[in-house]
Amino acid sequence: MSRPQTVLITGVTRRVGAHLAEHLLANGHRVIGTYRHETDALHALIDQGLIAMKLDLLERDRLAGFAGQVAGKTDRLDLIVHNASIWHRDEDVAANPELATAMYTVHATSPIELTEHLQRVLPARERDDGHADRQVVFMTDAHLDEGEPDHIHYIASKAAIEGSVRSLALRYAPHTRVNAIAPGLLMFHPEDDDAYRRNRLKRRLLPFEPGPGVVGQTIDYLMACPLINQAVIRLDTGRWWES
Repeated sequence: MSRPQTVLITGVTRRVGAHLAEHLLANGHRVIGTYRHETDALHALIDQGLIAMKLDLLERDRLAGFAGQVAGKTDRLDLIVHNASIWHRDEDVAANPELATAMYTVHATSPIELTEHLQRVLPARERDDGHADRQVVFMTDAHLDEGEPDHIHYIASKAAIEGSVRSLALRYAPHTRVNAIAPGLLMFHPEDDDAYRRNRLKRRLLPFEPGPGVVGQTIDYLMACPLINQAVIRLDTGRWWES
């Protein structure tokens, strides 16, 4: 990398978002991270140099103003990572249908609109060398390939943004590349018991828990390789089904 990059990551208060922000900060990049609620992980990242900005993607009427605030902190954006996510079971959606709309808003509608607002206030520009000036990465889900019978609305909302990658790349070419990363099993939750963990791992072609660091490695690759565009990179160890 010839120079440090300026990166905006949505949702940095926990798990993958927090690890990715820490990884990029450790590599010397300038990182702006959004949060809805403060956490210990957020405060630790601020101590490491994170520029923390509060943002609720459900509040679509505030996205333009937020983009203006970002422009007040930097004169360029090299990378936007749309990581913020919410997760509801179908049984919860059945009891409260607004949760389905919320997932589509957070995973698809607001990221697209925020990208548009940021382009207006911090425009990426066509470069003389033909390389893209900016990259946008959406975090989707490898389970789109496998299906989730109890999380149909969640999967559908992630599929909505993944299906938009190619169209967004067409809109923004040649000044911006648009890609997606689709993680599968990265790390278990603390409450997952041994039986659950064994059952998950035995269905993987590579039966291990990779950890969130693989997301940072993939972002590094996308940042370093100027050729990748309109791609969806599956971070999955492979899956097989017992008869």
